[in-house]
Amino acid sequence: MITDTASIVAKGVSKTYDLIGSPGKRLLRLLAPSVVQADRFTALQKLDLEIRQGEFFGVIGQNGSGKSTLLQIISGIIPPTEGSVVARGRIAALLELGAGFNPEFTGRENARLNARILGVDEATFDQLLPEIERFADIGSFIDQPVKTYSSGMFVRLAFAVQACIDPDILIIDEALAVGDVFFRLKCYERLARLREKGCTVILVTHSMEDVMHYCDRVLLLHRGEAVYCGEPTTAVNKYYALGRSSGSPTESVAVPADIEVAPDAVSPAEVQWPPTGVICLEGQEQLSNNRVTCLRIAICSPEGVAKTVFRQHETVRIMVEFSVIQDIETPAAGVVLRTDKGVVVHGKHTGQSDSPVPARVGGGNRILAWHDITLDVGVGEYVVDVGLASWPSQLYAARRKVTAAELEAHAERHCVVTAAAQLSVIPKGDMGFDAQPFYGLAGIPSESRLYLDRSRDGSAS
Repeated sequence: MITDTASIVAKGVSKTYDLIGSPGKRLLRLLAPSVVQADRFTALQKLDLEIRQGEFFGVIGQNGSGKSTLLQIISGIIPPTEGSVVARGRIAALLELGAGFNPEFTGRENARLNARILGVDEATFDQLLPEIERFADIGSFIDQPVKTYSSGMFVRLAFAVQACIDPDILIIDEALAVGDVFFRLKCYERLARLREKGCTVILVTHSMEDVMHYCDRVLLLHRGEAVYCGEPTTAVNKYYALGRSSGSPTESVAVPADIEVAPDAVSPAEVQWPPTGVICLEGQEQLSNNRVTCLRIAICSPEGVAKTVFRQHETVRIMVEFSVIQDIETPAAGVVLRTDKGVVVHGKHTGQSDSPVPARVGGGNRILAWHDITLDVGVGEYVVDVGLASWPSQLYAARRKVTAAELEAHAERHCVVTAAAQLSVIPKGDMGFDAQPFYGLAGIPSESRLYLDRSRDGSAS
């Protein structure tokens, strides 16, 4: 439960390191600081930040953006070069795999030591130990030296200790990425219970799905600077936009010689926009690199009838128009369908549909895209995000012969509009099972059957 009480307040916090080339020079600088000049590296630029009690706060950014530095300052592990941090309550931090564990000690001994460091007395620890053992679920390894542990066992025990002592602030830096899916689910269930008790959770992760699903607010760092702090969807879109700007040059991609550049797309002879319900986006906030802007969007049926309320299993057509301001290469238009809580239900772009596309689009042209989505989803309210990206034409032509990582690294996101439109899904029917044809968020293709087993005697128990 989020309150108005500030759990963490950082004012003007920054961190700068001296970079010295060799051990000899470092020793000489200690003895005679004025003799050896050091290069200065700013890991974290001046930052003002306030995190409320009970908030699930995400920190994202590329490697080297200053995420771990910020968490170490908040945790009190390293002091800031400038500024101050005030944290209210007991802080538990899971910053590095096995950090604070003595490899020669057993898991039980390390758990006791960690708890004492966090201010838990012996009697309280003895009461918590059974819960820690159940949560870690490493069996008899609890009494083995941790140097024999796998990475998964490390994080299980470390998280169990930090979470079971009921801290006021829990900081997690990528640690959960090591665990398997079942352990991660158990961890997030535990985090939800801690939040209900008023615990503040700060999470650093490269999983944008986790950010969208769990975080109330997100801080985006880039090269030590706070680029954005606020709504998760906007933070994630800005994160991806930064990824392209700092990516490796496209010339480094090896493209097979027998691959031809993508052919020009054949434009439809006539595109019918619905006469009503078209939403103008020219004045709406959108993430853009000033090469492409989104003009309008329409939510309608495949026949072009404007509507925003659909029954389950009906098809929605989402029409989007973009204006190309500067030349771009092979474009792809995408759409994302999210729940009102930010959970991504479906996302796809025209490249994944293998739609024909032009190898290059000149400035002054317009791009029209439409996406037909069968709404096999749960009843509720949904938000639509739209966007347009592009790839180097030769790389796009070789898309079946390069890895997904290469494609992602060289995608240039030109325009993203979050919450561009919304739609509602109501039950397929009003009576019987048609009112709820499946359980959960989405109705994936499935079939259920029931048979009567007549091979057994009906009187058998």
